[in-house]
Amino acid sequence: MRLEPVIALPNAWTSVSGQLALHLFEGHLSLADMEHMHDLAGRWLTKHPEKRVEMVVILPSGARMTLEERQRMVRLIKQGEPQRSASCTVILAEGLLGSVQRSILTGLVLLAPPPHPAKVFATVHDGTRWLYPHARELMGPRLDLDELLVAIDVNVAMFRARTRDDAASVLR
Repeated sequence: MRLEPVIALPNAWTSVSGQLALHLFEGHLSLADMEHMHDLAGRWLTKHPEKRVEMVVILPSGARMTLEERQRMVRLIKQGEPQRSASCTVILAEGLLGSVQRSILTGLVLLAPPPHPAKVFATVHDGTRWLYPHARELMGPRLDLDELLVAIDVNVAMFRARTRDDAASVLR
């Protein structure tokens, strides 16, 4: 299994394999970045209207969103909601800060649940193991958990190793 890039910005990547989408974030996303992601995602969603599962991985950073940026991100998240059959968010921040962030997001999911199963995790492997049955339901019994874990680990490692020169956006 290999995850192919769909969006590659300095602080945000989206990669896909079949009906699985992996979104990686680190640092600040400007409103212009979010608008660009919205446009690319809209074109991709038009070409791929089938159901899918999604994992979001947020790497630790000191970035903070303004109210306007949070509102725009909510609209970006809602964009693909009808096609999602399950999603998970992994917040990799550690310690008290990470616990607080995961608790707040979990509370928001409980207060305003999406129309599909959703859960928040502290590790990529825990999130992948939870998402796996949902992905297998869409992608079939040939989807292997170990291959999925490796593919996601490789993609996260590539994202962490990126340089700021990797800013070119890609849409396939």
